[in-house]
Amino acid sequence: MKDLFIFFIKLALLNSLVIITNSSFGQINYNEYFTENSMRIDYYHSGTDKSEFVMFKEIRKENYWGGTKTNLIDPFNYGNYRVRVYDSLSNRLIFTYGFCSLFEEWQFTDEAKISQKGFPESLIIPFPLKSIKLELQSRQFKDNSFITILSMYLNPDDVAINKEKTVSAEVKKIKYSNSPDKALDLVFIGDGYTKDEIQSFYSDVENISNYLFSLQPFNEQKNSINIWAVAAISDESGTDEPHNGIWKSTALNSNFNTFGSERYLTSSDFHSIRNYAGLAPCDQVCILVNTKTYGGGGIYNFWNITGAKNEYAKQVFAHELGHSLGALGDEYYTDEVATEDIYNKNTEPYQQNLTTLVDFDSKWKDLLNEDTPIPTPVKSKNFNTIGVYEGGGYQAKGIYRPYINCMMKSLGYDFCPVCQRTLKQVIEYHSK
Repeated sequence: MKDLFIFFIKLALLNSLVIITNSSFGQINYNEYFTENSMRIDYYHSGTDKSEFVMFKEIRKENYWGGTKTNLIDPFNYGNYRVRVYDSLSNRLIFTYGFCSLFEEWQFTDEAKISQKGFPESLIIPFPLKSIKLELQSRQFKDNSFITILSMYLNPDDVAINKEKTVSAEVKKIKYSNSPDKALDLVFIGDGYTKDEIQSFYSDVENISNYLFSLQPFNEQKNSINIWAVAAISDESGTDEPHNGIWKSTALNSNFNTFGSERYLTSSDFHSIRNYAGLAPCDQVCILVNTKTYGGGGIYNFWNITGAKNEYAKQVFAHELGHSLGALGDEYYTDEVATEDIYNKNTEPYQQNLTTLVDFDSKWKDLLNEDTPIPTPVKSKNFNTIGVYEGGGYQAKGIYRPYINCMMKSLGYDFCPVCQRTLKQVIEYHSK
């Protein structure tokens, strides 16, 4: 009798464990935890080449949550930073996403070795109904592990949450396919367009969007993508070109000559960018700069920026969107930026189009023909063959790419099948 009693106790405990496990890892009901708004946590990301810390600024409430309401736990694990949101009462993980930042790129510069600097950043999450615990974690170069660099409890009823509207701009739906929670929302913001040049901005958005939808996988996914245009008005036309002594007063404070690279077009004024992005449901910030000078930049789940009047603007935009949307890595390796080893060749990079062969099974090995040699020689017969070609991620040796030429290596080419697969997966994550 005693043994039978113990058996039923163990069975009850097992059933309880199953219930708890299913509850912890089952699909999260968005409406149980979040509202239709966004919460924006503004801070400054500071440090040196070997240190980093976060200085909190403020919390803002924004009108729209543009993200998915179904896929609340990010399955990709891309980016050097990740956000984790827990329900305070149950400690249940209810929302995550990954991203990269301009600060992490600065850490590889010579300036970072001798000085400390800070960059504005923001975390964007759906606005919670109840108190939450938020963690910001940083990926470690040595082993790809994460450490927590910011942890805080947030009360959605806190009277200090800023609800004021800081900017105004006309917002246009350029292409509307589905509700924001069922679509990837690309929000285009203009910089360096004066009041008299706004129609030119709208034309640039149309032209670049039409080009994007001519490419795989965007053409087959076009009914899962919304295009918004936010007409930020600048005092002056153009952008800063420090190497030419040109300085302009613009809405988003964009500039060339980032980290000493003449063609690297960026903006470190992230809080101003988010002020405009918050005027529409937003998954991706796409900045078009009113300049003929060649250049751009793209950072995963941060922003992408393109000089809109250059003859190569459409291709540059597509390349930079590969970075900002799909966390794809640069596949070129003979360039002025190739001054530092930004990849640890003893670990596998998270970028899906690059491998060190440390864990190639997690990359595109499933797409290779059985007789494809590893590494794969760069020969004309392999031009359209998925392989393992040495050279990528700014390094000629030890890092491999899947195609001889691809949009992520050279302008004038389509995205290769590996990049297409990655981008398609991300679009589907946002739209289903």
